[in-house]
Amino acid sequence: MKKVFQITDKHIINEVLDKAEYGTLAVSNENTPYAVPLNFVRIEENIYFHGALKNKKMKMLEKNPYVSFSVVESYSIIASFFSSRDGLACPATHFFKSVSIDGVAKVVSNREEKAMMFEAMMQKLQPEGGYKPFSDDAYNKALKATAVVKIVPSNISCKFKFGQHLDEERFGMILEHLKERNSDIDNETIELMKNLK
Repeated sequence: MKKVFQITDKHIINEVLDKAEYGTLAVSNENTPYAVPLNFVRIEENIYFHGALKNKKMKMLEKNPYVSFSVVESYSIIASFFSSRDGLACPATHFFKSVSIDGVAKVVSNREEKAMMFEAMMQKLQPEGGYKPFSDDAYNKALKATAVVKIVPSNISCKFKFGQHLDEERFGMILEHLKERNSDIDNETIELMKNLK
């Protein structure tokens, strides 16, 4: 990754993880890769997700607990003519924020940690509340019947691509085209471009 795109501030990385509603988990065994999108929650340094006790993902994790997990926050598509007048497709790109995590997946077995994960997941995805707390015995059966997995990271990398590497002319051309297109995501992209340049 080009250093100009690299983000190392943990607070910023956590903001991306906490905002994302889902990420993609990549697992592998016997030279067979498998990637699956799933809802997740970050608790301290770890990533948690849940699912069925027995499915393809869980069977693969039993054989190989080493995983990769990624999150992408999508911003503006940058058409080739936004930054070039030569008519080539090559300058076309996409601006985004991404976080990639390598680590080890560990199945959570105790009720308290499972309940903590579900409480954090609900606070993230249903912050308005309206549900019984997971300390309630009404959840005992569901918690027992659901797999909860914790990814303990060994490496975290974060990339923000918002034209930081471009010269002033190309950067300015993109800003003008985004202003002209004037969608909500374009206006968010413009602010990020200015802040990161």
